[in-house]
Amino acid sequence: MSKKSIVAILAVACLAVYVSCTRPPKGTNTQGPVLSVQPLTDSIAPAPSVVNIPLRIHTRVIEDLVNGQINGQLYAFDSLALGAFKPVKIKVWKGDSIKIGLEGNELHYTVPLRIWLEFALTVGALGLSHTEYQEFEAALSLKFTSRLSIGPDWKLTTKTQSDGYAWLTDPVVKIRFITIPIKPIADILLASQQKTISDIIDKQAVALCNVKTMIQPVWDQLQEGIAVSKDPEVWLRLTPQEIYLSPLLGYDGALVSRVGIKSVVETFLGDKPACGKKDSIPNFILPTGVDSSFVLNVYSEMNYDAATLLLRGLLIGKDFKSGSRQVIIQDVTMTGVSGYALIGLDLIGSFNGRVYVYGSPRFDPSTDTVSIENLNFDISTQNLAHKTANWLLHGAILSSVKPFLKFSLRQKLLESQRMVQKTLSRAEIAKNVFLVGAVDSLRIGGVRLTDNAVRALVFAKGSMHVEAHN
Repeated sequence: MSKKSIVAILAVACLAVYVSCTRPPKGTNTQGPVLSVQPLTDSIAPAPSVVNIPLRIHTRVIEDLVNGQINGQLYAFDSLALGAFKPVKIKVWKGDSIKIGLEGNELHYTVPLRIWLEFALTVGALGLSHTEYQEFEAALSLKFTSRLSIGPDWKLTTKTQSDGYAWLTDPVVKIRFITIPIKPIADILLASQQKTISDIIDKQAVALCNVKTMIQPVWDQLQEGIAVSKDPEVWLRLTPQEIYLSPLLGYDGALVSRVGIKSVVETFLGDKPACGKKDSIPNFILPTGVDSSFVLNVYSEMNYDAATLLLRGLLIGKDFKSGSRQVIIQDVTMTGVSGYALIGLDLIGSFNGRVYVYGSPRFDPSTDTVSIENLNFDISTQNLAHKTANWLLHGAILSSVKPFLKFSLRQKLLESQRMVQKTLSRAEIAKNVFLVGAVDSLRIGGVRLTDNAVRALVFAKGSMHVEAHN
């Protein structure tokens, strides 16, 4: 995977309906509500999941880098002793291209060399001597094995060692019926060149396999927030918790690994979500297995204008009796305060005025329905009723209104699934970096009331990964 890289996803259409509130009847109670209860805490915890990012480093890239560093003449010596022959001159050049193979987490290098030798040969007879020089060329390949490993601190360590050599030409020279063994030259070359070549190989491997540098742009981008849709405007944000890295292995001509970022993945509709201080990449953890499952936390909202519209259709015109007294609901509004649902009822009849009741949300997963439970009058209503209409507090209105305070979220689940699947089909989160996934199931994990809407946390389960293309 190149440094061009990870990331994102979708969301849920919010039902947005604006309805103006009906002006309360003249003379009604319009005092603002006062709740005498502790705010409800948010008990919905978003589920974390793992975003898998495949890494693939092709050996041809390493070959190109190493071949670019090892070129031309590598060694020269003018006074080499080779058995009874001295001085022997030697020059060594790189031959053909260096080749790299893979086996597990080991890289196997073959470094072809071209050798030139010059021998001084002295021939004597009848007290006369004659020195002549004979040149000879040979070829051999030095072999190296480099074992790669990455520590939890992301530092790549290499251990390159000699794996012997192979002659590409006959390792002996015949001059005037004299056989000169040149096999020891290979040992000399190994001793003189191993460190030089090993250092070059290790340096290039460390530079190329810097996994932390590869994933840094993706890590930063995920926390920043990614626009995955323009109409409607949908944002994806990840809050990383842990990071995993599987061991480097050779497969199909490449070093492969997998980075897993365990995060809370959330979607937001509308404005770009706030981004806190970006976490730096922590030490990685070796995974116990490859987890391809994925959970996307989708926040699906029904705003209070929509909830009010629904309640108006159910409650306006309803009459409620308590003994000889009767009231009719002329208007109804709903909003949220401190995690509670606050229902305003404009009444006419035996009592003319606005009363407020509040309750806590309860979600029924079997029906995907939110209901408002534990209804009670707020303090301002209690004080008013004690003075002018104490009979209101006897519960007739509360018990009569409660059956209507239910909101089905099933349709919103279907809307969410369609949008999530469309977004996950192939979302480009950066240049040449794509988010690809599929949704297997959706369920509502819980419901809370914010100051602006009924918010449901939807768990979209399925699979997701990041693809990078050059």
